[in-house]
Amino acid sequence: MSALIVIMITIFISVWVWSERHNSKKMVQLQADLKEKINASIELDPKDIVLLGRAHFLSPANSRTALYRVYQDVKEPEEFKKLKALVSEVEKEEPFDTMPDEVKSSLLRMAYLLTQSGEESDKHVLTPVTNILTKYNELLEEQTASKVKTNRAYLATLVSLVIGVVSIVYAYNAPSASDIAAEVSQIMSEETGS
Repeated sequence: MSALIVIMITIFISVWVWSERHNSKKMVQLQADLKEKINASIELDPKDIVLLGRAHFLSPANSRTALYRVYQDVKEPEEFKKLKALVSEVEKEEPFDTMPDEVKSSLLRMAYLLTQSGEESDKHVLTPVTNILTKYNELLEEQTASKVKTNRAYLATLVSLVIGVVSIVYAYNAPSASDIAAEVSQIMSEETGS
């Protein structure tokens, strides 16, 4: 029993380490991609950062982290100036990262208008809206994950059913004990007769 627990823990740790290394490798690839685009004087905006991150299967937060690492590594003044502007744009959108793309631009515009109003109470007007939208987004993600799990369980059920039916067919067609005994006695009589 303890050997099984050790094996399970070892498998869990191995999968976790592999996942972390894989994620880190994807972030390094995104950093290299961002550096290439900056060196090629391609204009990037915050949406480009998120889209490039998605292309590397990274979350918006990890995409920002990769951008910040590129920002940290830049040594040329011109590139630094471009990246500084881009990082500042990304930071404005950061509170709304978990929001659906359809409402993000509206929320950014409302946040800008509310900061321009000068009223202290206006700074917190969007908080309940973003909280509700975040919960809605989390529910959508849970629903998607639930569908994936359901499909996997359905597939596992079908595979188990097929294996069960095949096993029953083989068990039904298998020779009985008396057939096996008769075959063994025939083989033994042939060996002794020869």
